[in-house]
Amino acid sequence: MDRHARALCAKVISLLQQERERRELSKYFVAQESGLSPQTIAYVENGDRNPTLETALRMAQALDLDLADVIKQARKQLK
Repeated sequence: MDRHARALCAKVISLLQQERERRELSKYFVAQESGLSPQTIAYVENGDRNPTLETALRMAQALDLDLADVIKQARKQLK
C-alpha cells in the first residue's frame, strides 16, 4: 500500500473513532453492533492493524454512517 493510501486509511479510522467518541460510545458498543471483537476495534483505532474494507464498513455501519461519506470527508481533510 502506498503512502497516500495508508494516510487515507488512517484518516478514515480516525474519523470513525472521533464520531464514536463524540457520541460517547464505547469500543465494546461498536464491537457488539458490528460483530467484531472489542480487541479488533482497539487494534484498528490504535493503528496496530490496518482494517480490511469489510472491517471499516462494519465499524461505519455500527455507527450508522455511510463509509463512502466518511472516505469523502477523509479525502477532503487530507488535501
